[in-house]
Amino acid sequence: MPIDALRIGKLDEFLKTVTPATAVRLAQAVELDRLRGGALPHATILSALRPHLRRASDFATRMPTAQRIVCGCFEDLLVDRRSRKQRGRIARSSITPVWAWLVRELGDAGARALDAISAKMLKSGPDFAGAEIDAFHALAAPVILAAMPDAASDAGLARMIGRDVAADAHDMARMMQIGEEIRDLQARLPRPIGSLEEEDIWTIRGYWEQVIEQKPDCAPYVAFFVLGRLQRPWEIMRLAGALSRRLDDILVSRTDAGHVGELLLSDIEDCVARLAAMRVDQTVAAEVLEAVESFAQISTGIVRELGIKRDGAWGKRLMAARSAMSEQMERLLGRAVRDITATLPMSRRSSFSLHARRTPDMSKRLDPQKAERAIVLATIIGGAKPHAMAGAFAGFLTEVEEKTVETLRHYTEEMFDELRTADEGTTAQATAYVSHAIELSRLILGKEEAELIRRRAAAAVAAHGETAAA
Repeated sequence: MPIDALRIGKLDEFLKTVTPATAVRLAQAVELDRLRGGALPHATILSALRPHLRRASDFATRMPTAQRIVCGCFEDLLVDRRSRKQRGRIARSSITPVWAWLVRELGDAGARALDAISAKMLKSGPDFAGAEIDAFHALAAPVILAAMPDAASDAGLARMIGRDVAADAHDMARMMQIGEEIRDLQARLPRPIGSLEEEDIWTIRGYWEQVIEQKPDCAPYVAFFVLGRLQRPWEIMRLAGALSRRLDDILVSRTDAGHVGELLLSDIEDCVARLAAMRVDQTVAAEVLEAVESFAQISTGIVRELGIKRDGAWGKRLMAARSAMSEQMERLLGRAVRDITATLPMSRRSSFSLHARRTPDMSKRLDPQKAERAIVLATIIGGAKPHAMAGAFAGFLTEVEEKTVETLRHYTEEMFDELRTADEGTTAQATAYVSHAIELSRLILGKEEAELIRRRAAAAVAAHGETAAA
């Protein structure tokens, strides 16, 4: 049933007033109506509900559709954001175009298979629709692979829906081929896997060997599935070593299990690429720290879980990535000392001596843009310290921090005397500089030292007030 723009507008207005829990119940009703063949504009309503459903904590309680349950075999490979196609990662946005193409290609046979899944779910629930799901997978996977025989193919499907989306379709088909095994593993390994235990590895290994024997082209996808469930992704290297019965990266990288290592290394390289794409004057601290932390965790993790040799393929890539990370951090923080110091202006009490005492100059207003830039840089300096060694920029960061801290401590020490003697005309400006210095101290020196500075500044202001009153 079509729905006009006016009604869509009214629906959106109504949805602004509902709670996430109500949105979930509405979605359940709409999806149940779709399963029963109802005439509601299901796609339109669910699309309008989607933003509200993302905020619902009990999102998983929604009634599964035939499409959702068919795609469940590759849900652990789905990603919301990526810079390029990676084997073993499927963009969530690829599901819609692949599904539309697949349904057209399967025609009546596909429609009957989906109806069988829907009927079984209505009668017994999704947990009992395994045979029907497997039947659809057996029908769909060969059709996709015929159109996209390998992930790098330039076949007709790639030209029709785009190469990256078609490569995602290839990954979907491989997961459909082992859908039964994946369904069993999903039940045995609840998501997320907090830590990969020895028992888990033996369980996975059993399925791995079964897939190797029966569907060897799908073997890497068992590891891709596990990677998607791990809370600490680098632990996949422990599994890779166990599956391949190899002890170092040179040997593991040549096996089917080595594909997950390639994926993690490309994640590390993507962290560097994200930094390289940032402009120095438009740096976002949260994005920098996210990339640095991810780089450090993954690189440290794979070295810890598996022996990495400098002359191995992975060892060379890791060394190159660390060098590139160091270069990017030096580029982004190259002017940090100067830019932070510029927001802590100092002047000499006497213009006749180079050795005269330098004190805070609060005669001019603090530039808000420069102050904001200084805070961004201080956030990066303080936040990146725990990861500097893994990112190979520890020496550079230490030098930047020491120079910044020297200026900051001198400024705050001298600042207290200035506050005790400040005239009324500079009180507001002085307050801004004090707040700025305290925030810089919190980010670089820590909360305790910043709190001490705040208390001493408050005491200086109080002393000034008492003197003025007297």
